[in-house]
Amino acid sequence: MPVTIEEATQLRSKYQHFRVLIIGRANAGKTTILQAVCGAREAPRVYDGQGRRIRAKKSILSPTSFRGIHDIEYELRFRSSPGFIFHDSRGFEAGDTAELVKVRAFIYSRAAERSVNKQLHAIWFCLPTDHDARMITAAELDFFDRCDTGKVPVIAVFTKFDSLDGKAYQELRCEGFKHSEAQQRAPRRADEHFERDHLGRILGQRYPPKKELRVRSKYSH
Repeated sequence: MPVTIEEATQLRSKYQHFRVLIIGRANAGKTTILQAVCGAREAPRVYDGQGRRIRAKKSILSPTSFRGIHDIEYELRFRSSPGFIFHDSRGFEAGDTAELVKVRAFIYSRAAERSVNKQLHAIWFCLPTDHDARMITAAELDFFDRCDTGKVPVIAVFTKFDSLDGKAYQELRCEGFKHSEAQQRAPRRADEHFERDHLGRILGQRYPPKKELRVRSKYSH
């Protein structure tokens, strides 16, 4: 059921900030997603748990930035969208359980917060689709199998979906379709391939995402 204007107004008056944990391995497209949502081009400003600004030469979401001092408790904010506060997890690698432990502890601690503005309101899990073999890793599936996020909804965000459209386009061209028709059919072919070979692996886990989003075109790398 859609939210009415009155309900939306009440929600906005209740919450000063919408707090999101964004999870994703290097090059998952996290910066692009956040900038698109917030209508920003600049890197986010970073603050520690005491509200002190931390300055970095690169975006904290960059794969090479903040190595050794990355902290999931850091708050990322864009000047263009002061109503959003983001927290970053670097994603999960095979055989390394440390980040998963940190993420679970962060989620549970935020769930125990009494202040609604300190609570976690959503989790965006970014999964790049430009490499078929590593689209969904065993370590990422482990999150959906072991991490009960309670009332905090997890949204699986499949980034760089244009790469699947491109592969589908090439297949259609090889099958004899003309350029315009192959271009028109490619997104549907890509969706069918993705749903058949990949999406069910996540949806079949113990704690599947509440929703999934496929990011194409101008919002992906």
